[in-house]
Amino acid sequence: MAAFAVAGGVAGRHVALVDDVMTSGATLAAAAQALKAAGAARVTNLVALRTARD
Repeated sequence: MAAFAVAGGVAGRHVALVDDVMTSGATLAAAAQALKAAGAARVTNLVALRTARD
């Protein structure tokens, strides 16, 4: 089962994903993959904060 479903028309569009805190990037990657599979021409991730790496 997919973690994300795209409800609106994104085909051919540039989509910006906004996240407040990024830890591993897995959530953004899964959302971007769903958008690209739905036809988004480009996906840009915008992150306010990133957790420290070990």
